[in-house]
Amino acid sequence: MATVKDVARLAGVSTATVSRALAAPDKVAEATRVRVERAAAQVGYSPNANARSLRTNESKTIVVIIPDISNLFFTEVIKGVEDIAQKYGYKVLVGDFNHDLTRGQRYLELISSRQADGVLLLSAELPIELILDEEGESRFPIVTACEFYKDSGIPSVRVDNEYSVQVATKSLLEMGHTKIAMITGPMENPLCSDRLRGFERALAQTKIVTPAHYVVSGDFTLASGYKLGGQLLSLEDRPQAIFCHNDEMAIGVLKVAREMQINVPKALSVIGFDNTAFSEYCSPELTTIHQPRRLIGETAMKLLLDILAQRKPNPEMVLPTQYLVRGSTASPQIES
Repeated sequence: MATVKDVARLAGVSTATVSRALAAPDKVAEATRVRVERAAAQVGYSPNANARSLRTNESKTIVVIIPDISNLFFTEVIKGVEDIAQKYGYKVLVGDFNHDLTRGQRYLELISSRQADGVLLLSAELPIELILDEEGESRFPIVTACEFYKDSGIPSVRVDNEYSVQVATKSLLEMGHTKIAMITGPMENPLCSDRLRGFERALAQTKIVTPAHYVVSGDFTLASGYKLGGQLLSLEDRPQAIFCHNDEMAIGVLKVAREMQINVPKALSVIGFDNTAFSEYCSPELTTIHQPRRLIGETAMKLLLDILAQRKPNPEMVLPTQYLVRGSTASPQIES
């Protein structure tokens, strides 16, 4: 069995440097870290994680809790988390609670059972009482990403949802659209209320009045976009544009529009949010708002590492978005 001495001999460093490079890679030079990792891989050395855990009372594991693993949005976020976690010697456990609060609570209990050191929570569905104590302090090391608890004090990484939607809605207005509908996500979610507020603020700067039945609430799935898109497009005063709170619902709208023989973008413009991989490969290509998903994951993991190292983290990181105009939006035209 390979030992730390074997690694040190091959890498040309001391055993102490090997231990430091593998346990706390941020404490050594990048070139040294790479040399040690290559040497360890070459001789087949792996530090005894269980023994280290007993000494430090750390599991060197973090749990990423997501609401729905089938949602493509989370894939790149988790990749970003993994990139940073692996660099600093942490393992990542992904917990899909599938909108089941009891299941979500079980993942949080991994902290109290010392099977994980901290939590990255990519949802705001779990009751905040599970996270904060009576004094409003976090019960365990936690960072929220993408979704967040408003005014909770929990460190978070997100984008400016309100401003992003306001910019995109203004683009539709500048194209000449006057009948714009919106399919929201679950309205108890703060990011959805922010996105709706951005939509309303853009319209408030015009004389356009949006009928109440033009705003309908979905659940971020393809099926809800398909169903609610069909509902909106069956109206006698059907909208010229539909703004969806995520790409999946927007792709559902594209499908039902195609089935109803409504031309996109001539007779209907469609906008999504997230810029997931499929947004470039649907027909037409989807106009959407790009979220830097990988960077969100990287930033959230770095914040959690700050907390675990007892460094005071930045309480809120707001990352920039980008409005991407593609083939699903155009000025309203009369179909031939």
